[in-house]
Amino acid sequence: MKFKLSSEFGVMEQIRNGKPHTGIDLAMPEGTELRSIGEAVVERVVDYGSQNIGKGVILRLEDGTTAIYGHMSEIKVKVGQIIKEGETLGYSGNTGHSTGAHLHFGLKDQTGNFIDPTPLSSKLDSLSGKQSFMDRFIENGTVGNVQFPSLPSIKEWVSDFLKSGIEDWIVDFILALPILLTVGLGVWALLNMISKRLASLGFGLTIISGGLLLL
Repeated sequence: MKFKLSSEFGVMEQIRNGKPHTGIDLAMPEGTELRSIGEAVVERVVDYGSQNIGKGVILRLEDGTTAIYGHMSEIKVKVGQIIKEGETLGYSGNTGHSTGAHLHFGLKDQTGNFIDPTPLSSKLDSLSGKQSFMDRFIENGTVGNVQFPSLPSIKEWVSDFLKSGIEDWIVDFILALPILLTVGLGVWALLNMISKRLASLGFGLTIISGGLLLL
């Protein structure tokens, strides 16, 4: 798992004043992208300030269970919105009654009783955070929208990339290589009608630009 399970369901901890934990906590940096665990309707969007789960989203899943996302820093959905599995809900944070940045995830059955969401922890983990190129390609049917980052975010990205992003990029590049080669050969064939030199240049630029998009 990318994110550590920092608090389990039902545990008794001092921070909860002796009450059992109604969900699970995944420790993750503030600003980590959070996505829906399944197809659902946004039932509530809450903000309890410094209390409870702070900023949060409550989803009504297809099977009638309720999924609760808490301690968020930013929310990107509205009440009544229909959500697909994997669709962005917002970003993790440290709002509400919290001692550090993390995601609180709770689950209620159809009768409104809290149930153990631990079996969903691996899926929740995989849906949270940065998605690979292939994840984005499958989800969107395209490489995705290119956003121009600010200078602070560029510095943060460079730092993260040097720490662990190189390995992720290599994996993404290998997975995307068949697609890049297909597109590159198409560009080469078109430009070859004009100039072989231009065709080779176009092929090379296609592979290079594809590699840069994976960043």
